[in-house]
Amino acid sequence: MNDPFRDENGRPRVVRGVTINSNATRLAELAGMLGFETAWIDVEHGTVGFAEIEALCMAIESGGGVPTVRIPDYQRHHVLRTVEAGGRIVVVPMINSAEEARRVVEHGKFPPLGRRGFNQRSRGLRYGLKPPVESFAEANERTHFFGQIETLEAVSNLEAICKVEGMAGIFIGPGDLSASMGKPGAFADPQVLSTVSEVIRKARSLGKHAGILAMPGPLLNAAIEAGADLAFAGSDITNLAAVWKSLLQSLPAGAAS
Repeated sequence: MNDPFRDENGRPRVVRGVTINSNATRLAELAGMLGFETAWIDVEHGTVGFAEIEALCMAIESGGGVPTVRIPDYQRHHVLRTVEAGGRIVVVPMINSAEEARRVVEHGKFPPLGRRGFNQRSRGLRYGLKPPVESFAEANERTHFFGQIETLEAVSNLEAICKVEGMAGIFIGPGDLSASMGKPGAFADPQVLSTVSEVIRKARSLGKHAGILAMPGPLLNAAIEAGADLAFAGSDITNLAAVWKSLLQSLPAGAAS
């Protein structure tokens, strides 16, 4: 499926995902088997390397999902090696201007959109099983770049960022954005909710996708209501910690008799 934002009947849908903070391929596969359309691989704040990115992408696709990878920045080797490993939805943090968005496209798309490096043997080009021109066109269609909106500067430049050809959409980084607004972590603050909603509505009105990573609650609800069609709500470690804590509390404490 080249367009994960449409279902098997071609209708628009919200792509739902979870974060695989453990880097465990079994859990990445399980997410897809449970019905999540995507799973998040975090390179910006995680310890995952390029070989692990490739293995996790394989696992997610084996489960029936589409791999999402957040890379550290828009440098060429981060963009290029991630798409060569099989990243399909690629989130690029701290995109504050149209020029930075253009750099992403330059490194990640083949001509005429960009100048992606030629390596037909990579997994991202299906190991060279198709002719180059066909492979390049398919790769451009299958790869979806999202600029992460995390500062008030990015908010002010939103329209210009969205108008960069080759960018699929924008992705809200609520932690850093709330900090940029002087309200760190205040995810239920009316001004934060309003700004997030306005950014998403604006991006959608410009024909772009819009995503967010947020726990279930007011922020996620506001984002979905505003039109977000890529939503990550939970992670393997966070959810497992909650379940294990509850399990521990259900067991008898103290020394055994």
